[in-house]
Amino acid sequence: NTMSTSQKSLGSKNPALSKGSKIDPTQHHIHLNPYERKKVIKGNAFTARSSTLDLEALEREQNPFRGFLTLFWMGMAVYVMYTMYTNWRREGIPLRLNFLNHISLDGWGLAVSDAVLVLSCGISVVITKLYIAGWIPKSAILIVQNVWQASWFATCVYWVFHRDWPWVQSGFFVMHSISMLMKQHSYIATNREFLLKQELLASLEKKFKELSGAHKKRDDTTTDASVSTTDESGEDDATESELRKLDEEIDALNSELHRPTVSFPNNVTVVNFIDYMLVPALVYDLEYPRTKTFRPLYLVSKIFATLGTFSLVYLTVRHYILPVLDDMKSMNYVDTLVQLLIPFMMCYLLVFYIIFECICNGFAEITRFADREFYDNWWNSTSFDEFARKWNKPVHEFLLRHVYLESLHSLRMSKTNATLVTFFLSSLMHEAVMAVVGKRVRLYLFGMQMFQLPLIYMARIPAVRKQKLIGNIIFWFGMFLGPPLLAVAYCWENYA
Repeated sequence: NTMSTSQKSLGSKNPALSKGSKIDPTQHHIHLNPYERKKVIKGNAFTARSSTLDLEALEREQNPFRGFLTLFWMGMAVYVMYTMYTNWRREGIPLRLNFLNHISLDGWGLAVSDAVLVLSCGISVVITKLYIAGWIPKSAILIVQNVWQASWFATCVYWVFHRDWPWVQSGFFVMHSISMLMKQHSYIATNREFLLKQELLASLEKKFKELSGAHKKRDDTTTDASVSTTDESGEDDATESELRKLDEEIDALNSELHRPTVSFPNNVTVVNFIDYMLVPALVYDLEYPRTKTFRPLYLVSKIFATLGTFSLVYLTVRHYILPVLDDMKSMNYVDTLVQLLIPFMMCYLLVFYIIFECICNGFAEITRFADREFYDNWWNSTSFDEFARKWNKPVHEFLLRHVYLESLHSLRMSKTNATLVTFFLSSLMHEAVMAVVGKRVRLYLFGMQMFQLPLIYMARIPAVRKQKLIGNIIFWFGMFLGPPLLAVAYCWENYA
């Protein structure tokens, strides 16, 4: 860890910490505010890790289940050939491409809008610099941050309605807006916390110098004393303990504010912010683990994997989902739901693979970001809270650091209330996506996500927790039933 100037001058083996020295603790004892002594708000540390389903990692680790991934993609190839063959026999063409016109509508407008969206995030750097320079008072920074983020996101939502995009374009733009909103929040909040810790560090170093200096001076004046009283010895032990605590706190703060490649506030630059925007993480940090080299062929493989998997999504939506939605008028609710079970599960798995295995790994390769664990083995989940932790780790990390832990430490909430707030906010953001895409508020997704709370608490009952297989079966039952149930609920007004 990088040491402060005071620590370098005093040394880790400071005379003030030597046993037998004397000092009057009533004159120099340090009393820190309990809030200042609070533990650093941290989530899971970034570390170099491979993606679970990455083919190179599976081969490198000789994973015994890598053959199942090969089987899955061979099944997808058969699935494509079967769809093309049946469609050719029925309609005389292998694939219907008219849906491409729908999803490519106003493509240039969407591209320019998205570019402006990303560029506008740079205002976060300006806000942070003004705050560090003292132009924005400490009492006003939260107001400025929240007003900017709320107005920025409201503008993004307004723009979707103004452009009147179809559901694909609307969904992409609003989800990207939410991702960039989380990035901006983490950037400003983390640097705000860094500034507070820098001030605390300066205060602790000053007190450490004063205490150790007075200790050394008192020790020099009592060098010839051969006997010390029991009270003096007890006071001396208390002072040594306090100095050790100060030294530990100074060392911990230094390790946070000073990294091998960058230190606060030198990190608040446009170049650093651009790097952060490209890194596939929603939580800001001074430094991320990096790979040694950039692999062009690996990036190309992820690009082709993205295009190929998206083609599978297109085929599934166009040939197995849209025809069912178009026929909803002549079908009852149960028939519609049953016919959408398999197609929606296919789309869910494929979209998951595109986002977390292809796109995230692609940007990780561009930035040489070494922490590739964007998801964990969520398919083994035995409860929905385990699924929430594992299936989308970037969002989970954001909610953990900036919602749950902030609720615990800053708002002094209980763990139960902090969990409820985190779950409520997550459900609200998911419903916001559906409201923008569907152009109406129905709260179906919000209600189903909040319904998971009693299921989560039931899963924590010891008798239930022991039944891992049953828990996993219940989880997959919910995964199969949930997406098509939501689709029918949201689409019923438009198609039925």
